[in-house]
Amino acid sequence: MTFLAARLFLGSAGLGALPAWLGSLPVVPRRAVLIPTAANPLPSAPFVGVAAELLGTEGVAVDVLDLERAAGDDLRRALDGAQVVLVTGGYPIFLLEHVRRSGFDRLAATAVADGSLAYAGISAGAALAGPDLRALQAADDPGTVDSTAGLGLVPFVVLPHRNRGRAARHDRLARELGGTWRMISINDDQAVGVAGDAFEILDSG
Repeated sequence: MTFLAARLFLGSAGLGALPAWLGSLPVVPRRAVLIPTAANPLPSAPFVGVAAELLGTEGVAVDVLDLERAAGDDLRRALDGAQVVLVTGGYPIFLLEHVRRSGFDRLAATAVADGSLAYAGISAGAALAGPDLRALQAADDPGTVDSTAGLGLVPFVVLPHRNRGRAARHDRLARELGGTWRMISINDDQAVGVAGDAFEILDSG
């Protein structure tokens, strides 16, 4: 699938490159929808507040939308008039479960593909943008899905947190699944910037 108008920021943890990415968008973003759902099962998620604060510092108004409690009408109201959606980290399969249940997958994929909505994802949110989340399944993830297919906004799978002792696992996954999907393994101070069919690895400490 080719999305010539799509603009994405796919990070691991660091948000250092996010302001420049926001400034590079064709339309100056004034409003963003922040989706913290992947972090719901965690005892604490300070990174959600950090992301919201950064957007506010950049002059972007933030509306929080929790997909675990959202329905179709909630999504349409929240996304209407937003220029950016930012999906934070946490449990990837739990996130995917509620992305499907709420209908976010259908609404967001269409809006990102036609260029009316830019997509920023961190960790689980970055992986969600790819073709499949099978590589990010874990025994402690409370999510339940019939299929691990992602949003398909990009043709590769982002594997975050390489520098947290995951390099060997990421390399093994690239060998085992690389024939099906391209794997891009990134450290916490890196992100992938996507514009249409082109992408680059960004320093994002």
